[in-house]
Amino acid sequence: MGKEIFSRPARLGALITGDSEESIVHLFSEKRILVRLEAPFQEVPDARETFLFAVNQCLRFCSNISVCVPEGSGELARACDSLAARIHGPAATVEVVGKITSRSFDAVINVGTDVFCDLPSATINSTGWVARVATAGSMIRKLCWIPETPNAVGALCASCFGVGAAFFAILGRPLTLSMETSVFNHEVASPGTLEPGPPLPASPLWLEGFLVGCGAVINGWAYAVKRLPIAGRLQAIDRQALRLENIWSYVAVGLESVSKPKAVVVKELLSPAISVTERPDQWEFFKIRLDHGLEVPPLIVAGLDNVTTRHSVQRLWPETLIDMGAGGLQSQVIVKRKNNDGLCLLNALTIPPDEKDWAEGLAAATGLDPAIIASDPTGAINQAEVDAAPADKKAELQKAVGKPRCGHINRQSLEMEGYDPDFAPTVPFVTAFSGIRGAAETMKWLMGHRYPH
Repeated sequence: MGKEIFSRPARLGALITGDSEESIVHLFSEKRILVRLEAPFQEVPDARETFLFAVNQCLRFCSNISVCVPEGSGELARACDSLAARIHGPAATVEVVGKITSRSFDAVINVGTDVFCDLPSATINSTGWVARVATAGSMIRKLCWIPETPNAVGALCASCFGVGAAFFAILGRPLTLSMETSVFNHEVASPGTLEPGPPLPASPLWLEGFLVGCGAVINGWAYAVKRLPIAGRLQAIDRQALRLENIWSYVAVGLESVSKPKAVVVKELLSPAISVTERPDQWEFFKIRLDHGLEVPPLIVAGLDNVTTRHSVQRLWPETLIDMGAGGLQSQVIVKRKNNDGLCLLNALTIPPDEKDWAEGLAAATGLDPAIIASDPTGAINQAEVDAAPADKKAELQKAVGKPRCGHINRQSLEMEGYDPDFAPTVPFVTAFSGIRGAAETMKWLMGHRYPH
């Protein structure tokens, strides 16, 4: 895997510690994390979701993952081996241990109620929409837990808290915290304080909309939505194919997805409950369909890292836009309703001075004139454009003479995009957290809880 292995989390680890990215990758390859499921939680569906999602995320920044599961939970151990093989290759497995016998682990994530005050640990659980965490330094011996009907969003958010604590522990920066948060009303309080929120519907609710961007945050959204009572139809728009380095922050993918269009990956994940039409397309090219009969749906869900495109999506003014973002240790979700004076993306997000216009970015990648890309994207590439292109772009453009510009640009994005050393630092527990919060907002919207946030 070379330079790609753990690259996104390592860059963030280097920013936190001040060490080199290479030393952080080495640390990730040497440290050991244990994920444990307490026996009383063996048959609790949400606890099992929390456990498996914690293993999933830890494997994306640490090579040495061990699990401790109750007797008779062989299928959980096998599921963990399957995750390891998907992420690290067919020979990869997780170690199964019977109990915690020594200080041989650099971080422990315990799903249940016991808080290990003498270990670098975090204990996590959930009740309905509420996710909880308590770390070793919090002085809590037992983390509150109240049984409730299953709700994946609370369970998955709890997992993000535990994995985040483990990440900081193996960096030598252990966290001290005890808290719970409601994914339903966004309150934060001491454990055992918040209401679990309304139960999820017994039958699936129908979702119809656009999914714009199919990157790390949308991976978190899709992972959660797959586990919620939601059916429907979506158009998924993303111009890129999945690359090896994406695996370290995309929680729904494995090696089998590398080189597939990201929109196809999401389609495969959400099938069969949600029928997805994949659109491996530039957003501005996809929008052309709106001039030819395609209607703006009532809900658009977006997970983009480009402010210009986020503004462009907002300007469609759907009934509701759920916009999700993540960067470093920051998570962001904005819900904007059309007929409400709540904050919209045009006012919330300022375009950075160094961010290129969409056509300029495509021009730099392809050698085409940005003005022509913007004004006539469906027109055919001609010889004059080849002659005017930079020398390193002429050969590919020559092959595309007579073909639509948009088709050539989309092919370049999917097939020719190279490794970019200028990537942003990302970790799975932040990108997934944004997506899960967005999935919670989607579920609430379908249940009739429609308001800006």
